[in-house]
Amino acid sequence: MSSRTLHVDPFEIIQSIDEPLFVLNEKHAVVFGNRAFDQTFGVNRAEIEGRSVYEIGKGLFNISLFREKLDSIKTSGTEVKHFEIEITLSQGKRNFVINAGVMRRYGSSSEDQILIRFEDISDQLAAERAIRDKNQAILELSTPITKIWDEILVLPMIGTLDSERANKMMEQLLDAISREHARSVIMDGTGISRIDELVATHIIKATSAVKLLGSQVIMTGVKPEVAMMMVKLGIDLKDIVTRATLQEGVQYALDSRGYMVVSKSSIMSEEQTFQTAPPRQNGQGQKPTIRIVNPYREP
Repeated sequence: MSSRTLHVDPFEIIQSIDEPLFVLNEKHAVVFGNRAFDQTFGVNRAEIEGRSVYEIGKGLFNISLFREKLDSIKTSGTEVKHFEIEITLSQGKRNFVINAGVMRRYGSSSEDQILIRFEDISDQLAAERAIRDKNQAILELSTPITKIWDEILVLPMIGTLDSERANKMMEQLLDAISREHARSVIMDGTGISRIDELVATHIIKATSAVKLLGSQVIMTGVKPEVAMMMVKLGIDLKDIVTRATLQEGVQYALDSRGYMVVSKSSIMSEEQTFQTAPPRQNGQGQKPTIRIVNPYREP
């Protein structure tokens, strides 16, 4: 096999790279940029070569943080890796990751030069932001705090509770207590599928914040495994009212607020026990009356 020497121009290699990049001299003037740089930033290579990088595109790169990074390369010779920067282009703001370092004497240059490479991460950041927003919406939907009566709130804890969701749940609960002036908060754990020690501890500590707002915590539906965990952690529940079911918790909350749950049929049967008194001698009769008194209020 015959051998031959290939003379490859580094400039042509740089031109073939899809990512925008350019080379600066020690005075931060542009030595050259590749085609991808021209297309991304809307400039003409012939117009920018020899000019200060801070003059490109009416000051696209005239950013104090960008200046600091270039100065650090010049003074210490250290590389800049994965440095994020936001640049305003004609089509809007775009986010880039910059990698830069010293490139030794390209061509006939007798001085060190700086190679700067750009990676557009705008679409990646937008996708991550969309995922965070969607997760935030899911967290809010999975924390349905309901006002069932004046000054009474119910917080059903559903699914798997991790630290992030527990924090969000407690944050929304405290906000709802303040907004609704709630005096009783029923935290129902019937729908919890799994809970770890950290989350259990966090929820119990959050009840202290609820009490500071003047509300009473009523825990319902605590499963045996959760109860065993609380005992194992040595959590003191003496200041927390517990009930077996959500129904019992609601009844306790209503009772503590001075309400009594009475079936309609019992009221109707009570009304039927009132008999009209016999007519008086003057011919006038006495009409039956019924008075329903809240047993926790003065008559």
